[in-house]
Amino acid sequence: MRVLIIRAGALGDTLMLMPAITNLRAKATITLAGRYPGIDYLSPYVYQCVDIESMGWHRLFIKGSKVSPQLFPAPDHVVAFLSDPEGKIMENLKAWLPAASIHIFPVFPPEEKNIHIALYMARSIEAAGLPIDAQRSFKDSFKSPLMAGQDLLKSKDLFVLHPGSGSVDKNVPPSFWLSLITCLKRRHPKKTKRIVLLLGPAEEDFHRFFKEVLDERDAELIFCPEKEDLVKLLSKASLYIGHDSGITHLAAMMGAPVIALFKKSSPGQWAPLGPLVKIIREDKGYRARSFCDEILKQLKIK
Repeated sequence: MRVLIIRAGALGDTLMLMPAITNLRAKATITLAGRYPGIDYLSPYVYQCVDIESMGWHRLFIKGSKVSPQLFPAPDHVVAFLSDPEGKIMENLKAWLPAASIHIFPVFPPEEKNIHIALYMARSIEAAGLPIDAQRSFKDSFKSPLMAGQDLLKSKDLFVLHPGSGSVDKNVPPSFWLSLITCLKRRHPKKTKRIVLLLGPAEEDFHRFFKEVLDERDAELIFCPEKEDLVKLLSKASLYIGHDSGITHLAAMMGAPVIALFKKSSPGQWAPLGPLVKIIREDKGYRARSFCDEILKQLKIK
């Protein structure tokens, strides 16, 4: 059985396919079409990944396109998570792959349905007739890591903090993270010998701010690490703290102890998947001191 899954989302959106892929990969040859970063982290778990931003995939969104990107092997089944109100994507896929079973689902479930995104996608793939157990794949994602790290020994005193995300609305102010670092250093100096402040391309402004005000003796700044360096860092982390972000989902799936701070997004839909995840939600605004106290309670995570 040859399956093409199309998911043109950001890192966190793409990672949410992992429960379904883990359940399906032994029964099917999976091609994943998506974007970087995202598909590169899932590439070890599928037959092949293709970049939807290249290889002629733009034609998928043009009505009546006659030329299709080359797919080897040609899929028997296509499951796409795309917005297709005019039906042109379905029309093109049927023209390109006349022998394939094709199903297109909305990118996200309806807002009124508070269903986890990973479970929604697994159920959609199951509804398309593919041999997976959606409910089991979702439940199993909280029992053991979905993604392998580098089998490195975890550092006993390495804390990784990620103060950014893909949405400003999800983020707490930089001052919160400075207060948190100070609090952690003061109250648990032995457990916080090394604190890394991890920043991605969306946090360039944060990078400038922290570079100016942060004492390098208190925390190490790492900006836009390469994939291999990021995986190595998360593999060794004794604790990871971050917002609802792609890197937080990656850390959780790799089995790192994770504390996820939720502000605007719903944990019911976006809770990180992993065996060592704690969620702290603040609906009335972030207070650094109360969050610090709550986070310190979670330091018992092993």
